[in-house]
Amino acid sequence: MTGIPRTLYKEEVYVAYRRQALNNLPGDLFLILQLPDKAEKVHGVEITVNHRDSYESAIKYLSPKRLQWIPISDNIGVKDDITGYAKWKRCLDHIEQAEKENGFQYDFIVRTRPDIFIAKDLPTEDLLPHDRVLINPYYECLLDDIPPGYTKKWSDHQSPCDNKNYGLSDFFTILPRKFANIFLNISYIPDLPRHICGSRSSHPECGVRAILFKYNITFELWPFVVKIMRPTQFCHNRVWNHFNSWC
Repeated sequence: MTGIPRTLYKEEVYVAYRRQALNNLPGDLFLILQLPDKAEKVHGVEITVNHRDSYESAIKYLSPKRLQWIPISDNIGVKDDITGYAKWKRCLDHIEQAEKENGFQYDFIVRTRPDIFIAKDLPTEDLLPHDRVLINPYYECLLDDIPPGYTKKWSDHQSPCDNKNYGLSDFFTILPRKFANIFLNISYIPDLPRHICGSRSSHPECGVRAILFKYNITFELWPFVVKIMRPTQFCHNRVWNHFNSWC
């Protein structure tokens, strides 16, 4: 779990992480968190920054194996980490250290962000394939209701979204461990083939599609129900994405 925690202090957010995620996919939690030193602008909306103490209850409840707070000025060796992807690699560093200390390797890694509300139970490990990366769909690209369970998958974007002009969602992924050294290093791999995203080649999410394309890694869109839990100030913005966010 990496990023600015924002609404992680909300009980419904961190309790859902335990009930819908960790209870279904038991494992170790690694937290790489970062707090701005002043109010931040999110899609043009000024968001108040909570004090670190606001997250004590959430962190205690989730009981992470590793926790690191990174100064907002630390780009972790990347010139501009506006996407926050460099923190994925830092999280991988902690995972590798834990594996070395304990003499084993994890089977899967769930990549998520701290302000995600998980509304649907994650699949159990026996349902997870070992040969592909699983990503939540862009909900605005679906014309049908998300089905129960995990029997339905989508190989790419659905109409009305054009798969030649989109990246892939970057806020929730389940990946087999063997793909982690590529996928979680996205900020440090040069010359990603962003042209595959067409008109959206400059969008951050294009990097997700591009890195999977470059290394010929298969992905599937699975019917996860994960939404960004937005701060109240953000929800007064009339143009916020009602498909991927809740308030």
